[in-house]
Amino acid sequence: MQNKSEKWIAVDWGTSNFRAYLLEGSQVVDQVLTNEGMKFLNKNKFEKVLVNNISKWLSSNNTIQVLASGMVGAKQGWIEVPYTETPCSVMKLKVLSPKVKNKKIKVFILSGVAQNYPEDVMRGEETQLAGYFLNHPNFSGSICLPGTHSKWVKVKNYEIINFNTFLTGELYEIVKNYSVIKHSVSTEQICEKTLLEGVDKILKNQGNFSNELFQLRAKHLLKNQTLDESNSLLSGYFLGLELLGSKHYWYKKDVILIGSDYLNHFYELCLKKEVNSIKKFSSSEMTLKGLNYFKNNLNFHVLMTS
Repeated sequence: MQNKSEKWIAVDWGTSNFRAYLLEGSQVVDQVLTNEGMKFLNKNKFEKVLVNNISKWLSSNNTIQVLASGMVGAKQGWIEVPYTETPCSVMKLKVLSPKVKNKKIKVFILSGVAQNYPEDVMRGEETQLAGYFLNHPNFSGSICLPGTHSKWVKVKNYEIINFNTFLTGELYEIVKNYSVIKHSVSTEQICEKTLLEGVDKILKNQGNFSNELFQLRAKHLLKNQTLDESNSLLSGYFLGLELLGSKHYWYKKDVILIGSDYLNHFYELCLKKEVNSIKKFSSSEMTLKGLNYFKNNLNFHVLMTS
């Protein structure tokens, strides 16, 4: 069991961002956030980036444990941690401890989860699910984790039964920033009513998706459609596609949202009239809860070391 005053470091290391938290027991004492995600690093840079960011927390007298989850354990990450395969309990993930040069740290990296059919993978979201289950052990239903790669997960009693990933956030950013319509959607403002109109259009006629995208440019040029209107519709179109593909997870079901306050709000807006119930939780809080659980149970989960 974990000493309540023991210091340790939790790391959420994703594709784009690095987040580290210094904790005493389960209490966050300090934190750091940078844009040094997995996609910006070579394999031999991970330890250096980690140490640079947490150097002020290190002591010459003690070795501190660092527990990390996310894309840091991917094939392109620090070291590849083999997936845990579905159906599986999110409370029993594999853990790998890579060799480090710095003797002030001992690093542990959690595995992701893989599904053989339909083929799918996750890294990071499984830790959030573990955090959620700590206070909701009997929940059975659907959990949505909105983000760059949104996950819809069917769970039952700690177990992931199956899941689907949607490239919603990444596709939105690509079209918004690199396509011919980028000048028509160059704003961050979202009008909720217009977003819902976009969702409804795609739910009724998904075959017209590509044409609707180009119309954003045409209406901006010919009808003076505002940037706010166009960006709201663009968001709605991509959300509509995701909701269409994930309908079997949410229609008339109990749904849990685990994401940022911003994304949770818009998903709730789109779903609330069509689900039995919907509850929202912070992804960062669930990540910390999950990492704290595995920190408390490291002796049971470290199956291998590099």
